[in-house]
Amino acid sequence: MAIASSTPPIVTDGDLSANVASYARHLRAANLSPKTQRAYLDGLARLATFLVHRGMPTDVAAVRREHLESFIEDQLTRLRPASAANRYSSLRPFFAWLVEEGELRESPMARMRKPRIPEYAPPILTDNELTALLRACEGPTFEDRRDAAIVRVFLATGARLSEVANLRWTPEDPASNDLDLDAGHMRVMGKGRRERITFLSPKAVKALDRYLRLRARHAHAALPHLWLGQKGGMTDSGITQALRRRGVAAGVTHLHPHLFRHRYAHEALSSGMQEGEVMALAGWRTRDMLSRYAKSAESDRAIAAARRVNIGDRL
Repeated sequence: MAIASSTPPIVTDGDLSANVASYARHLRAANLSPKTQRAYLDGLARLATFLVHRGMPTDVAAVRREHLESFIEDQLTRLRPASAANRYSSLRPFFAWLVEEGELRESPMARMRKPRIPEYAPPILTDNELTALLRACEGPTFEDRRDAAIVRVFLATGARLSEVANLRWTPEDPASNDLDLDAGHMRVMGKGRRERITFLSPKAVKALDRYLRLRARHAHAALPHLWLGQKGGMTDSGITQALRRRGVAAGVTHLHPHLFRHRYAHEALSSGMQEGEVMALAGWRTRDMLSRYAKSAESDRAIAAARRVNIGDRL
């Protein structure tokens, strides 16, 4: 029910509306993450609005490739290429589902191609910025230790914001507890509800241990959420706001959680880890995403590798 209430309403009474309602039930039955469900339904809601405003068909049997290409073209004028590509990805499963259900003979997106995403180098956090950020988290208070532990977990794992926010601390119940500090392991629930184990560095373990000692005396210590705030478990938004405050204090005004993921990809590849190993630990399923995140310091890694090999000086 929460998914439907948080999704913009379909604005047409045509067949698209009725089929989207059924599709929403299909998504819930498929046990997709709430975030994925919202993304799919939001894309369809925006498509419905677009079709109505442009006077295009809203009956799914009458929706053609050209209508959908017009929608994607419109999105490209409003959004970054990557975001427009996400719109495309949110529509494609819906029309494939209509074919599976016998509502359509063929998907109008069957021969459509995903918008090309230009290669760009996303920013990565520098050593100086990270040093300043860690210093900004130093202090004896509960919030100091918590925020230092959050930063260390992001640095050590490259985990997504939602994965870090959803971590559980239930040492009395190993089945649900997500941290094993002695083993240096952390369990996260990734995209598509795929569970994986990732590595916690010794400094991340130390920061977590220091935080957990104060957490045990917190008013909401009985909650299963690892990260606690004044009102209870911290949400994605709460963690983002805490990091932003620390970033401002450190002079890193552009800080957001995903920058740690960029940095993780760069560090892992620079250290000589294989792509498959990095993908397994960070939860990437395709090399495309890993390559995009790692592109920022691609030339730096290449120069360092060339220096090690010392090409041309063996004779």
